[in-house]
Amino acid sequence: MLLGTSWSPPYRGSCLCQTRLLCPSLHGGFSERRKTNEHGLRPLRGFPAQHGRHHQAVTFYDINCQYNKHFRVRVDRSRFLDMAPQLTIIPGIGLWHIHGHQDSCYVRYASNFIEGIGRIDGEIMETLWARLNLISPAARGMSSPHRKECLDYQMNDSNFCKMIRMKRTLCRKYKLARNGISESGKAFDRLDEAAPSHLKTEWLARERIAQSSRLNDPAAMDEYEINIKKAPSKKEIELRLLEEGNARNAAPSRRSVATWISTGLAIEEAQIALLIEVRRIGRRSTETQRLDIARQRDRLQGQIDGFARSALTHLGEGFDADDEPEDLNVDILDDLDDDPADFTETSHTWTNSPELTVIPLPSNLGVDRCRRCMAEDLIPLEMSLREGQANDALHNLRIYLCNKAILFRTTVRQAKSQALKTRAWSQVTSVQQAVSLHASIYTKTRKQMMKLEPGQDQLQKYKPLLREQLKISTAVGDPNARGQRNESLAWFWSVKSTSGVLINRGMRNVSSCLHVISHGYLTGPMPSYRVHWLRAKALRDRWREEMILVKLEMDWTCKFFLWKATQWGDHMQESLEKRLPGHGCYAGRQSRMYSLLAQDAQAAFQDLQNVLIEAGDE
Repeated sequence: MLLGTSWSPPYRGSCLCQTRLLCPSLHGGFSERRKTNEHGLRPLRGFPAQHGRHHQAVTFYDINCQYNKHFRVRVDRSRFLDMAPQLTIIPGIGLWHIHGHQDSCYVRYASNFIEGIGRIDGEIMETLWARLNLISPAARGMSSPHRKECLDYQMNDSNFCKMIRMKRTLCRKYKLARNGISESGKAFDRLDEAAPSHLKTEWLARERIAQSSRLNDPAAMDEYEINIKKAPSKKEIELRLLEEGNARNAAPSRRSVATWISTGLAIEEAQIALLIEVRRIGRRSTETQRLDIARQRDRLQGQIDGFARSALTHLGEGFDADDEPEDLNVDILDDLDDDPADFTETSHTWTNSPELTVIPLPSNLGVDRCRRCMAEDLIPLEMSLREGQANDALHNLRIYLCNKAILFRTTVRQAKSQALKTRAWSQVTSVQQAVSLHASIYTKTRKQMMKLEPGQDQLQKYKPLLREQLKISTAVGDPNARGQRNESLAWFWSVKSTSGVLINRGMRNVSSCLHVISHGYLTGPMPSYRVHWLRAKALRDRWREEMILVKLEMDWTCKFFLWKATQWGDHMQESLEKRLPGHGCYAGRQSRMYSLLAQDAQAAFQDLQNVLIEAGDE
């Protein structure tokens, strides 16, 4: 059984079946309460008993990833709802809404990866809005009972139109399913022929485990995604350091030192962002811009003052908060590519402004001075957090560079008017500013890491970032374009898998490698090929299931028409026996209508299959 629910207007809490027929007697009013949606699932009550051996139902809902977690608990607590314990509900999310969720929700709840449901988008209410919106202007001024009657009438009329057009719809679905099986089968066969047999056996076993475990653990469906091991971020490293400090009962002065250093790194990032903004506006700035800069400086100065006061606790008595800036390793100005005096002359700033203040981090104090202050243990802590900061900067850099390339390909080059070109270039400028910010943050982070005596592995991993490496061309997406014989991607686009193999070759299309490369490390043998193989197999299986379901629907449609014809025929006989000629005429007319629908559907389905079989033989 396939059941869809919706809280979307105009029928909040409406229930629909797989054939997209509205159930007017089940619509739950117009309130967006969770109770309304749960009462909309009343058809599930007694479902296994009514349908014999079938104990599964597939539900589609916009936020099923959260709604279904405690659904059975809420039903058990309700005084008005009950559900058979042997009933298994498979949650799904419609394909239109799934792309607005997290990336992990796609393989866990999309209909493409649910076995046995064929090709269905899961968007049921949304596809009916065009017809139902015809009465929305008239329904606004109606009272609640009048509105419900009007909606019931409109839904019944929509259902009747779908019923009499079912023959045409099923013929179209049959052709689509036949073509889908052919195309998806060819695509899967090409992948299957090139895959090693031992890996295919392993992938099939992992697929079976994922499908059987999806109800208890939706994360098992991540098998259809590339297993990604992200490079640790600054937040993850800070959390790990805090947990390690609490585990070994560190001294009070060392318990929150990771958070203190992380705060210092955030201050440095704010300084860099403010420096870039001050340099961008220059001296020819408006009062609004100067006021915004003044507010940022005031906020930044407060953070610096608080950080300097707490430095006495973590650096010990050997550090004096009133030390002159010249005693520290002033390196923040190196990122400006300008002389400090020239910079202060060409912008509204001064030498002691907050964005130029050097904060007392171990990297600014130097290794020797940290040893004299008995704060040598802070050096590995800052080094770890600097690695997380560098990982975050490189991740954001890859994201924005990909966005820039996509903007050029999809927006700038497609613009047909000056207005569209202006808007497109404003988007590119905004992305370029973000690229410059994260590039400056990475450069600053690497310079500070060099002062902390890094190891050889860190030197090889975090290489210098050159200006020409930040240029990206959409031509790399075309391997046959001219002038690319000696071209290669920058070092930060290449990542290492667990086997130490660089993932670079074959990933020159920036937009396609965005999701994979921007997250860090790939794990498992042939991860990308495995995902392609599993998804191609899932597509082929869904089309095969769709063909089976369409054939069954053809049979069910004909049997339904014949059953309705028999039912109305019985009503006609009863009416004639009761000497109700009007009722008998109406019942006879209905019986004749359903008989003609059954004959027309049977003839159309048989002719379609014969024609397609003959075309396939030729």
